[in-house]
Amino acid sequence: MSPTATQREPQKQQAALRMRIPNANSNSLDANANVNANTAIESDGTINDKKHSDSKEVWWVNGAFVIAAHCAAVATLVFVSPTWQTVALTASTIVAGEFGITMGYHRLWSHGAFSATPLLRVILAWMGTLGFQGSIRWWVLRHRLHHRYTDDLVHDPYSAARGFWFSHMGWIFEKPIYTRMSFIDTSDLSADWVVRFQHKYFVPIALTTCFVLPPAIGALWGDSWAAFLYAGVCARIAIWHLTFCINSFAHWLGDQHFSERTTARGGFLLAVLTQGEGYHNYHHEFPRDYRNGPHPLDWDPTKWLISLASHFGLAYNLHTQTPNEIAKARVATTIARAQKYARTLDWGPAPASLPTVSSLSDVGRFVGHAAWIVVDEFVVDVKRFLDEHAHPGGNAVVQAWLGKRDGGKGFYGVLNRHTDSAKRMVEMMRVAKLELEE
Repeated sequence: MSPTATQREPQKQQAALRMRIPNANSNSLDANANVNANTAIESDGTINDKKHSDSKEVWWVNGAFVIAAHCAAVATLVFVSPTWQTVALTASTIVAGEFGITMGYHRLWSHGAFSATPLLRVILAWMGTLGFQGSIRWWVLRHRLHHRYTDDLVHDPYSAARGFWFSHMGWIFEKPIYTRMSFIDTSDLSADWVVRFQHKYFVPIALTTCFVLPPAIGALWGDSWAAFLYAGVCARIAIWHLTFCINSFAHWLGDQHFSERTTARGGFLLAVLTQGEGYHNYHHEFPRDYRNGPHPLDWDPTKWLISLASHFGLAYNLHTQTPNEIAKARVATTIARAQKYARTLDWGPAPASLPTVSSLSDVGRFVGHAAWIVVDEFVVDVKRFLDEHAHPGGNAVVQAWLGKRDGGKGFYGVLNRHTDSAKRMVEMMRVAKLELEE
């Protein structure tokens, strides 16, 4: 469902959503999605949530598992010494799991940033299980919800607006009720047999891949127990936090070159840690671009891997945003930032707020002294300017036009090509508007 569909076809879209909501829990692929049917589209196009997703109910089972996994990882690092082969295996499974999430779960299935052959989809689905973050379908639904309602306190599953801790992993400890999950289009996921198979058999595939395979490989060099703990448990924790950093750090630290609409930010260091996902501000503005770092020198290994797969015919339909749109986003953001800063500066009195004088004789009485000039039909008080001898050409240049209506001739004349800064200084010294009576 496109973001503008409701605007283009409101009645048709609302009817479609009403038809889908009552069956929100009927899809076997979403048995654990915690989707409810208490949401409806009103006649005016607004959404009525009868039950919000901010229940704050603690998810004890999930929380206990996550805490236990972290405790096991810490104990492993303290008490178990791995062989170099086990360290290499651990690093390999972390990198493979990262790419499974970034290239597969995220850019391929969440955003359709490129298309992949069945072989590549199978490989990415298997690599994604190394992340131990749920099935493709489970992960993608929540990520699409995050993009639809970024920073929303209720409907963003890991909203940065609820604080750094919540966006990083606090959301794991709350049992959510996603009242708007039914609005997320899942037709592409349902049509992909790889997604269906992985979702149906995710638990046995993930347990085998993450916790059976590592010790089996480690047994080849007699270090199966350490391989289980490092390449199994510790690797999962590492991938979790590398992924979670995008939800937290990428909405907290970094640059916003392309948009300030959301908290999404970007930076090189985070990109290095997350295989290129760190350029998050760009990604939120152009989510279908297969590149998170659009510049050729941006550190984005996931982009490079997708490009390499394309070279071998495994990936195709690589989506990119046009340079013109990227440049426009940068310019618009720069302008908005400049305008915001400009509002904090003193630009002098607004013309409409100035009093009006109707004759030159009135000007002298109004100002209270003779050190004034008229520029652009505005009375400019230059007494302090003269007292400070601030004119680079000397006071005589200004004094020649004191008390005259046509002081603009001197200001804009060929002998005095004033800078833009000088023009703004004159605007600061305006004290009245001259409107001579005919």
